[in-house]
Amino acid sequence: MSFRWLPASLLLSAALLLLTALPVMPSAWREALIAAALGSILLAYYLAHIIYLRCNALRQQILQLNEQRESLELELTRQQRRRLALIDGLPIPLLICDEDAMLRHTNRVALEWFGFRHMTGKSLLALTFSYDLYLLLLKAARRQSTVSAEITLSFPKERYTEATIWYLGEADSRHLFAIALIDKSELLRLEQVRRDFVANVSHEFRTPLASIRSLSETIHDDPDMPLETRQRFLNLIIQEADRLTRIAEDLLTLSRAESLQPVKEPFELTPLIQQAVQEMTTEAQRHQVQVLTDLQPNLNLLANRDQILQVVLNLLSNAIRYNKPQGSVTVRTYAQNSYAVIEVADTGIGIPSEALPRIFERFYRVDKTRSRERGGTGLGLAIVKHIVESHGGAVEVESEYRVGSVFRVKLPLYQETEQNPANPQR
Repeated sequence: MSFRWLPASLLLSAALLLLTALPVMPSAWREALIAAALGSILLAYYLAHIIYLRCNALRQQILQLNEQRESLELELTRQQRRRLALIDGLPIPLLICDEDAMLRHTNRVALEWFGFRHMTGKSLLALTFSYDLYLLLLKAARRQSTVSAEITLSFPKERYTEATIWYLGEADSRHLFAIALIDKSELLRLEQVRRDFVANVSHEFRTPLASIRSLSETIHDDPDMPLETRQRFLNLIIQEADRLTRIAEDLLTLSRAESLQPVKEPFELTPLIQQAVQEMTTEAQRHQVQVLTDLQPNLNLLANRDQILQVVLNLLSNAIRYNKPQGSVTVRTYAQNSYAVIEVADTGIGIPSEALPRIFERFYRVDKTRSRERGGTGLGLAIVKHIVESHGGAVEVESEYRVGSVFRVKLPLYQETEQNPANPQR
């Protein structure tokens, strides 16, 4: 029964009691009883009203507290969603787990890294197969602080990884930890490439410098050396100096190609090919090689003209120098879909099939002795590949050992309506 009806109920009960008892009571008792009953009724009404007001105020407080609780729960849910969205948006794998290495949450990148749809509720060790990572977590749990180490993850593929684990605090009586993983495999590979490059450059410079020093000392130590021998040694010194110059020039060319975005302009391909062939005429005559052309007109490129000329000159130079006497080089150009194709075919010594995957590496030579004898630096094809790819193109090669090679360069045709040509067909 509601408190607001309590006074009326009491009044009605008292009235019924009086009506029942009054006829049999003495007069003095009757008056005293009526006074006491009326006093009790008024007191009860007052107390009931006070209780009603207190209960109503308490009910309002409860309603307000419920509203505050719902508002706090809603805000907590929003903050939790924001935190999870922030975690999921990180570009590195992030895993949340407890001190028993049970995963509480993983972001999208972590799922992609390890190749799972769900990882929550499962063991860190069972999913990553990394005992080193597990031991690092135990170390963080023991210290309840941030720890970091470089480890190698072998699943699902080998990654050289920097792992950082930091303590988040307690939740549901469990200690929670965050694990961040940074893949340093590419940095390690680039560092190895840098070391190899420095070693190769040092070796390439050391060899001709050693020859120059040895020949110079021989001339210096023998003042009575025959003039003919002296002249032959001096010619060898000049050849080695020229070789050093070519290496330095190729290194500068490669450095410029890698560090600068090419300045592009529209031009027609045919005049550029004709210019390259003209510049290589003397070289071709010296090696007794005939250069032929089959050029399709009106092939326009949007490219750095000097760099594309460098590509053609490098391919022509290789095709001539590694050819046979009375051999030939054929330069063809044609359109293929939305690409201009430059094809340089020779009747030279060819490339062994096992060497084909490496011919675009810096300083790689199929036959080091023959390459040095013919003036090769081992950088020409690396320059070709980098320039072509920086222009959105591709370079490929077909070769048969002792028969000849065909190098094919594909570059996007220039059309004013085409702003973003697709990748060339391979």
